[in-house]
Amino acid sequence: MGVLVVRHGPGRGRLPGYVDPVLARLAELEPALHRALRFHYTGNPPPDLAGARAVVFWLGDPLRELYPDCFAEASAIEAEARERGLRIVNPPSALSNSIKSVQARLWLEAGVPASPCLPFASRAELERALAGLAFPVLLKGDRMHSQDHMHFCRSPEELRALPDEALPLPGIATPFVDTREGYAATRRGTIWARLYHKKRVMIFGDAIQARHVFFSENPIVGLTSSLGSHGRKSRRRHLVRIFGVWGDRRAMLEEDYAFFRSEGEAADTMLRAARALGFGYAAIDYSTRADGGVVLWEANPYPAIPGPSNYVLPRERRFEERFDALCRGYAGFFARLLA
Repeated sequence: MGVLVVRHGPGRGRLPGYVDPVLARLAELEPALHRALRFHYTGNPPPDLAGARAVVFWLGDPLRELYPDCFAEASAIEAEARERGLRIVNPPSALSNSIKSVQARLWLEAGVPASPCLPFASRAELERALAGLAFPVLLKGDRMHSQDHMHFCRSPEELRALPDEALPLPGIATPFVDTREGYAATRRGTIWARLYHKKRVMIFGDAIQARHVFFSENPIVGLTSSLGSHGRKSRRRHLVRIFGVWGDRRAMLEEDYAFFRSEGEAADTMLRAARALGFGYAAIDYSTRADGGVVLWEANPYPAIPGPSNYVLPRERRFEERFDALCRGYAGFFARLLA
């Protein structure tokens, strides 16, 4: 009995060698568990599902729209798996639910605290949507997880000043949520009150694992805009290495590590959000309000797993400890599928 993992074949999809470092560590930590995993790569003859207990689809999203050949092959595997009564994680039929306009609709229908969005496929459609927007707003690509072509616009005039080539098409416009609001009263003078933040948890079936929280002066919080990334190309990089971090960056490290060591938060909300999209494996990005509530930004069923070369402050943020915990999260995920 084993778990079949369906992956993109050579030259297909994105993120070549997806999660390979995790699988290599898993082979060291749990060799018997690793041997129970079988891998199928799209573009090859259909796999034999005899002996399988579950099928996990590790495929780029939105699958139907971006990788139609892989979608067709995976859908045939999904159909056979359902006939056999196997457990299925991230079925191909769900791997387009990460499209942001679809995701927002499904989340709001399920009562998940998320921001509404207005999709647009052209500047003319965006212009028509302006009447229903309260500024400031965020413009994002409807089908992408990266922050390319993402824009924070404070006014209609600022939005209209964007050149055509800068617009994310197809895209969405969504009201901006200032995650600092309220912290001036509850955590006055801290980075929570002065900076924007974004958290990430991993969904492993019915379990969640806290991964990181980033802080930034930029309303668009991400890897390149976070406090931790600033020191990597700074003229004072050698001082960062010798004397460590200070000020806001030190506070970020403390908050980030405390979050990583926690059991996560709003677990019921996170799991409900994943299930509303049909995901049993995903990364969810969100922020925490001062009153303890959360607002969810997006779920990614095919999240990149950074290595030490592209990890923000790998030594200061204890990359090896975090990577080991991540690998154990994957191990528990597969073990539960086999149980």
